[in-house]
Amino acid sequence: MYVSVQKIYGKSKIYGYSKDVVTTTINTGTTILYGWQYSSEKFERENYSYKIVVKESYREGGKVKQKQVVMGTFHWFEFIDHYVYGDEIFDEKLADVFADKPDEVENIYKDIDKKIEEIQSVESKKWMASKEYKVHSKHLEMIRKYELKKTAYDEIYGKDIFEQIYDVHLKVMNQNLYEQLPKIRAEKKKAEEEKQEYERRSREEQHKQWEKYFKGFEDGSYQTGSCSNYTDKEKEYLKKFYKALAAKFHPDVLEGDNEPMQLVNKLKEQWGI
Repeated sequence: MYVSVQKIYGKSKIYGYSKDVVTTTINTGTTILYGWQYSSEKFERENYSYKIVVKESYREGGKVKQKQVVMGTFHWFEFIDHYVYGDEIFDEKLADVFADKPDEVENIYKDIDKKIEEIQSVESKKWMASKEYKVHSKHLEMIRKYELKKTAYDEIYGKDIFEQIYDVHLKVMNQNLYEQLPKIRAEKKKAEEEKQEYERRSREEQHKQWEKYFKGFEDGSYQTGSCSNYTDKEKEYLKKFYKALAAKFHPDVLEGDNEPMQLVNKLKEQWGI
């Protein structure tokens, strides 16, 4: 048994990656957003494939005959992408056709892998030296830088600001808005601070209301101590009240603020549940 590799040339044209990355525009009605897409013009690739076959020659009745199982025919770029491998149908057919040689069938996979690695080595060197590879690599790096800067702008200035200013080549397309960036940043920072202050005051007010509420239990007629006189049914209601309060005022919910939960637990003790 041996592995045969045949190089087969096709007649149709095969195309690969785009030759360029172009800027797109979207008019939202109030502004222009700049995006990107690959151009329709693509690199033409050589059209040849490798046919991988497992064969065995033998004599029968004085004549030379041959058994063979085709693993597949793979375009050269599939070796670059590491998409070349045998499927279950190939495995089953190989085991069936060469059922009398199970040990050789097991070893033939090593020969297949060796052939694939040889082709991958040749095609990878050729691919990395090609103009298509070099241009596509530049495009990927350009898009990576674009996306990184867009993410940073979204965080600092807010969503869509970046796409109103830059194209995919990081060229400033809206000079007027670009000059307003310090003002936009200041307004966004102020809005964030006001939001944080509002949330802080809300928590503080809520905390005061609960303190006042719990104080009534400590000083007034509602105090029961750790041994309450509530009936079993009333205690069941109180347990539900406690669970509802605990779910709402747990430190995880209040982002680390544990004072409200301490008061809830204090109430639990006073209720005797």
